[in-house]
Amino acid sequence: MTLKTFPRGPLSSNMYLLSTASGIFIIDPSVYPDKLSSEDMPDRVDYILITHGHFDHINAIDRWVSLFPDAEVYMASEDIPALTDPYKNGSDIFVESCSYDTSVRDINELSLDNLTVIKTPGHSKGSICFLMEEDGEKIMFTGDTLFAGSCGRTDLYGGSPEKMAESLKLLKEMDPDIEIYPGHGPSSTIKDERRFNPFFNL
Repeated sequence: MTLKTFPRGPLSSNMYLLSTASGIFIIDPSVYPDKLSSEDMPDRVDYILITHGHFDHINAIDRWVSLFPDAEVYMASEDIPALTDPYKNGSDIFVESCSYDTSVRDINELSLDNLTVIKTPGHSKGSICFLMEEDGEKIMFTGDTLFAGSCGRTDLYGGSPEKMAESLKLLKEMDPDIEIYPGHGPSSTIKDERRFNPFFNL
C-alpha cells in the first residue's frame, strides 16, 4: 500500500489518496483536484470512500466525480442525506450553505477482500471507519471518530456522546499495531491512543 495525506481541506481536514491491490482510493474528498501537484494527481480513481457526511470531508466530492466519473462513491446510508442538507452536513454553521449533487452508494454494497467497514456512530449517525489490510500492514481511517489524543465532537446534527463512548470502546479493543489516520491532525496507532488518549479511558 502507498498512502499520501493532504491536510488542506476546510477546517484543515485530511484527504487521503491510497493505492492498494484492490485499486486507488480517495478517503474523504475534501481537497479540490486542482490543489494537487501533477506528481500527486492520480491517473485514475476507483473508489471514493467517505467516513461521514460533514461538509469539510465532502467539500470536493463533485469535482472528483466530474474528473473521474467511473469512480464508485460510498458512505453509510445514515449520512447520505447530509449531501443535500446544509444543516445536516454542517456547512450552514461554518461557511455558506453547501449541498452536493453526487450519487452515492450505501457502504454495505461494497465488498473488497482488504477492506473492513467499522460502524462508529457518535460524531454523526453514519460515522464509519475504514480498515485496510495488505501484506501484513493494517491502517485505519477514523474520520472524526478518533483523533491522535482526542475524539470528535458530539454536539452537531446526529451526534451522540453515548454512541461515541461505545465506538471508542470498540476501537480501543482493536489490534494495537493498527495505524490510524484521522479526519484532522496527525496519524497515530491504537497502541499509542491506549496510552495517551484520555477519551479511551472514560
